[in-house]
Amino acid sequence: MFGAWGLPYDYSRNIMNEYFNQTDDLIYIDAGIEGVFLPADGRPQDQWTNDEIERHVESGYSGQIVVGLKKEGRVILPPLNEVYPINAQDAIPPSHNCGTEPYQPQRMIANEQAAMHIATVMNELFASNTIHVHVSNFSARTGGCRPIFVDEVLDLESLSNKDQEIS
Repeated sequence: MFGAWGLPYDYSRNIMNEYFNQTDDLIYIDAGIEGVFLPADGRPQDQWTNDEIERHVESGYSGQIVVGLKKEGRVILPPLNEVYPINAQDAIPPSHNCGTEPYQPQRMIANEQAAMHIATVMNELFASNTIHVHVSNFSARTGGCRPIFVDEVLDLESLSNKDQEIS
């Protein structure tokens, strides 16, 4: 299951988190992107303050992906909501149309970076039936990435069969 970035963000994530909690076997990959700052009053850019311009230029580049894994009812890798708790106040219902009201637009490069990280996780799954990265925090501005590897989250020695792949 994939978290959908273009849908009403946290509202959809709450639904996906509920599904993760109700199912026994699932890989849930979610990506989140920082929105680009826009002044709340909708003034044209030529009327922004220097601080607002700076916030706009500096924002919208960071993001993360989280890989949640549940096998036989046991949470092996915590899903998004356990890593980055969802703010219920930000749960915009589906009646909000993101296409006509860009309350928090995103930079294309940040979405492309998120897609690249998801593709890396998917490639590893398809090629070797393994998951190596649980969380990947990235900056599309610098190209930097700070992954949290599965072996940092799990005590792999405690798994019943050390040679058994996490799948």
